[in-house]
Amino acid sequence: MKPADCYQILGLPRGASQKEIKNAYRKLSLKYHPDKNQTHSDGERFKQITEAYQVLRREEKSKEKASEKDVSDRYAQFWKKYDGSKMNEDFNFGPNFAGFKNPFGASAQENYSHFREKEASFKATHIILYGGLGLISLWIIISSILR
Repeated sequence: MKPADCYQILGLPRGASQKEIKNAYRKLSLKYHPDKNQTHSDGERFKQITEAYQVLRREEKSKEKASEKDVSDRYAQFWKKYDGSKMNEDFNFGPNFAGFKNPFGASAQENYSHFREKEASFKATHIILYGGLGLISLWIIISSILR
């Protein structure tokens, strides 16, 4: 089935949007559905409407895939342009950003670890752990008394 015939079957102008196509299909499929109409011609009309909708839907999906492929090709071309350039060499600082020059005057030459932690306080750990256990046991005792 040709797309031009599909637009005609759905009663739409050529180049209608996907939303218009979907709305026309729903309206016509409800009107000509075999469960609502018992005549043989309505069943045939319903099959034509469904086939026309599927053809137009496939056509739209193939256009979308083509546009997605175009975007991915352009993206690849962009990175090919910059992969071999000198620009990437300037930004390769190595470990600890040794070659980085901060425009605000800070020195990045010192070794800095993002994984610095405060020393663990065993006193605070024990208070939190045993305090929580004490509250849970108190709650259990009180709930058993109040039953």
